[in-house]
Amino acid sequence: MSAQLPDTGGLGEAEEPTPPGDRAALGGAEGTGAAESALTRASRRGRLRAVALRIPESRLIALATVLGVIAVVSSAAYVPLYCWTADRTELRPLSAGDVVLGSAWPLIGAFVVRGRPRNPVGWLLLIPASLAPYLNLSLYAVISQEIADEPLPFADFAAWIGTWGFAQYFVVVPLLLLVFPDGHLPGRRWRIPAYAIVVTATVAGLAAMFRDGPIDVTDSVRNPYAIPGSSWLGYVTLAGAGAALFPGTALGVAALVVRTRRAVGVQRTQLQWLVLGGMVLVITWTLSLAITGRLSIDVLFGLGLLGPPAGIAVAMLRHRMFDVVVVLNRTIVYAVLTLVMVGVYAALVVGVGRTVPTSTAGFVAVAVIALLAAVGRGAVQKAVDRWLFGHRHDPYAVVARVGRHVAPASEPVEALQRLVDALRRALRLPYAAFRGDGESPVVAVSGSPVAGWRAVPAHALGQHIGELHVGIRPGDERWTPEEQAAVEEVAARAATLAYAAGLVADVARSRARIVVAREEERRRLRADLHDGVGPALAGTAHQLDALARRIEASDRPELADRARSIRDRLRQTVTDLRSVVHGLRPPILDQIGLAGALRDLVAGYETPHCTVELGPGLDQLPAAVEVAAYAIAAEAVTNAVRHSGAGELWLDATVRAGTLVIDVSDNGCGMPVYPHAGIGLRSMGERAGEVGGRVDVLPRPGGGTVVRATLPGRPQ
Repeated sequence: MSAQLPDTGGLGEAEEPTPPGDRAALGGAEGTGAAESALTRASRRGRLRAVALRIPESRLIALATVLGVIAVVSSAAYVPLYCWTADRTELRPLSAGDVVLGSAWPLIGAFVVRGRPRNPVGWLLLIPASLAPYLNLSLYAVISQEIADEPLPFADFAAWIGTWGFAQYFVVVPLLLLVFPDGHLPGRRWRIPAYAIVVTATVAGLAAMFRDGPIDVTDSVRNPYAIPGSSWLGYVTLAGAGAALFPGTALGVAALVVRTRRAVGVQRTQLQWLVLGGMVLVITWTLSLAITGRLSIDVLFGLGLLGPPAGIAVAMLRHRMFDVVVVLNRTIVYAVLTLVMVGVYAALVVGVGRTVPTSTAGFVAVAVIALLAAVGRGAVQKAVDRWLFGHRHDPYAVVARVGRHVAPASEPVEALQRLVDALRRALRLPYAAFRGDGESPVVAVSGSPVAGWRAVPAHALGQHIGELHVGIRPGDERWTPEEQAAVEEVAARAATLAYAAGLVADVARSRARIVVAREEERRRLRADLHDGVGPALAGTAHQLDALARRIEASDRPELADRARSIRDRLRQTVTDLRSVVHGLRPPILDQIGLAGALRDLVAGYETPHCTVELGPGLDQLPAAVEVAAYAIAAEAVTNAVRHSGAGELWLDATVRAGTLVIDVSDNGCGMPVYPHAGIGLRSMGERAGEVGGRVDVLPRPGGGTVVRATLPGRPQ
């Protein structure tokens, strides 16, 4: 077994993709207007992007550094300022979560921007940099009104900021989840939810600016710029905050699920780091429900808030330094066990009454919880392993799953493709492929190629058939014995399928060679019969006719009648011979060639209106390909004229890279949802298969049907 190990140097992150430009269908004045509007929007976005790209990265890094420093300094100043103010007037409790959110998130965001200056993820983490200044301004307004002997300068402005500075909460988490890790949405359809989150949060923030109510840190200071009687705006703020934060976060989680299903390699590792950070937050939040004391709960929740930005930082900057899969595995297991234990304890408390830890009921509750944890850990670990790694620890399950997936295949090549697909999914691999040996190797690929992979030799009937390439998960360079056994067993099955596919290909090539030889021999026979035997027999018939007239002139009518009878039988033989000649090969191909024959197929039709476009190279094809192409085109044109009800019919034929492609398309009623394979479709497929080609029946954009024949210019 050979291995190609990934390069661990550098950051190893792929270049960020550029979103595709808008496309508009141009159809009439309406389509032209839509196209111009789309082009205008694309041009505007392009100008904004160009302006952003013109800003040097050094300035972006400097700006992020300044914001990070402001956030840390403001957060450090907020705690003593709060304690000093709380000793002199009544304030709402200090939140450790605010301190962490206002200092750690912007600081980590500054580091992310330093490594990825143009990625929006770092800048979203920097948004909470305004949190500590807003809290300090709120305390400034309280000091001015409640403690200072005289009002302080700009105290009203500070109080006004204190009524709406929290609005940043509403967008940071949802947008982070939507654009992580590459800074782009998962797809175009995610734009509307993203815009809705931003608009909803903006409306909530505007409502908070002018609502008639107190500032956040105390009830004694109210909004100085409130609209009189606008307390109802508080409900707008609350509704907007909830609509942006909770459904927005749910949409963000859905976006992560979509990305995770598509992701391989580096991006999958980055997503796993974010999931790990989220799990830390969930665990601390769950533990905070099980303890008492506001200070302990607040500190625990504040520590949990460090999880998401820390996971993002590692994912964006140092994701190759740690084995995230192992850490994530253990974290999920213990998170599930923690949730179960807390739920069981709560149920016991509700059922038994307020349980005192030192009472008998308390000991029973603890014993039950410990027993459940011990029994359930194995099941939870197995479920999490299967979710993260597939069936890597159960080779029999891998082989069984691969076998079930391969069974419906109709031919060896399809079965081989299904096999590598099933293997990649069963073991949660980023990439799997089979590459055969020989002049015409069998190849099946699943997933996107990664930097590192292992090659497992594949043997069948004592022969080396090829190699099974298995992509290495990031940070997972070693295989367990079970995983190795599973891959080797699948490699053996892949070798058998590849060997069978080679035999099928050999048979197909032999059949194609036989067909070519047959058609060439038919062409020779037709020429010999048409140019040699046919004219000779026709000449003999004319001679017999002349002989019959001379015999009749010599007054021997019975001999003349016999000569005429022989003449008539000879002429019938010539007619039969002509039919045989025409059956060997369509005479029109020898008379005007394939190009002329294809034009003749659609000549004379008034409905549908027919258009023919022919490319060069049609006069250089082998006889077998000419006959197959003409027969398929004739059948397709006949079907379109009889059954489609089309007003337009197009026949295109061209030779591209040594392959003849014939398209017969119409704008008719199209194919039914469940088409029946009639004699015509079957015969076209058989004609193409004889020379190593294929026929596809496809829906035509805009309505109608396309019959496409793809034939090799030189049969295999």
